Amino acid sequence: MLLTYTNLNADDLRGSTVADYLISIEADFAILDDDLTVYEEPYFPVVELARSLHIWAVRGETHDFVFESLSFEEPGAVTIVRRESGWVFGSMFAPKVTSSVIEWRDVQECVAAFEAKIRKDLARLSIDPDRVFRDSGPRQSRAS
Repeated sequence: MLLTYTNLNADDLRGSTVADYLISIEADFAILDDDLTVYEEPYFPVVELARSLHIWAVRGETHDFVFESLSFEEPGAVTIVRRESGWVFGSMFAPKVTSSVIEWRDVQECVAAFEAKIRKDLARLSIDPDRVFRDSGPRQSRAS
């Protein structure tokens, strides 16, 4: 299971608030499950997703993750839903495609790897990753 991105773009970044970083830094994003592409989207708010996933994962496995983004009218561009035997990744934009079922620790590893890549790229852009990931705002995910 892999959350990944390419072509990170901060060309639209004009301010230095956390909200500016969340909505202005985009990339070509994909959810991959071995050879299966569960979901892919160009110009995706990867920093906002990483921050939302961080907050959700830190709080534990008590509810599903449904990405609520400032960039999408509807929640659910990325979902991580609990099933009887584990967790599956998906998207409301590709409702017929989901990942294989994985254990909670594998979800945590996937989220941590995605966050680590984002943190490294933020630092490369001279943006303090700790400032972006600090849980100081409203929740970015909701229970299903």
